[in-house]
Amino acid sequence: MMKKYVVGLLLSVISATASAGIIKIDTAQWSHEAGPSNDLKTGNWVGVKRQEPEKHSNSSGALVSDFRVFGDFLFSGFFSPTTREFDDNDIVGIVFGWQDPKNHYRLGWTQTQRPGTKDDKAFTDITGRTGLFLIREVDGKSETLFNIKDLYWEDDASYSFNIKRVANQLDLNFGGKLFSVTDSTFLSGHLGVYTESQTAKFWSLNADGRTTLQPPQSVPVSEPGAVLFFSGLVMAAAVRRRREQKA
Repeated sequence: MMKKYVVGLLLSVISATASAGIIKIDTAQWSHEAGPSNDLKTGNWVGVKRQEPEKHSNSSGALVSDFRVFGDFLFSGFFSPTTREFDDNDIVGIVFGWQDPKNHYRLGWTQTQRPGTKDDKAFTDITGRTGLFLIREVDGKSETLFNIKDLYWEDDASYSFNIKRVANQLDLNFGGKLFSVTDSTFLSGHLGVYTESQTAKFWSLNADGRTTLQPPQSVPVSEPGAVLFFSGLVMAAAVRRRREQKA
């Protein structure tokens, strides 16, 4: 009971200090994390300073935002599975609700066949999914929320994506395919992009929602003093809002 109470106070503090609206995107400040299903972090992300993150090698990894979104949000942009340096047929995708590589949502897409070769097997997600799929990862355990097995991307084609959360509903438009799921596992988290054994480019990334640059910190809750501390923060935030309203 004590723990739930402190968590509630912490969320109140976050709501009081977070900003809402269009979020400034600066991919140069984003962090390079391990791939969400193969746990590999290989190759460098280039183009981050010009806001066009790209993987040039047959490599894996996620590029995750320096901010978290809370509750309703919108994340959109464009991407292209490239053949500039390596002609392949593996995974390109988006992550959101990201806590870490073992807790997140990932929206991935594969190609079945590498043109000009006899290789008709795509690199699969750890779940074995190919095509277009949405996975919820909780404590390293994967659950498929959506999968179209026979939908695949084309070489060097440009695609758009749009991910929108309103309450418990997620509306997704990925590569022109629209679908919705209901899930409230991760109501806050980082946004990002990823590849697994694939080259790809992302650009025109945009986000809108309630956000903070500082992720929540783990705070011991065994002592009653913790409740008093967070209560003081909530009161301070309320006083600050009243002063701003009078100014």
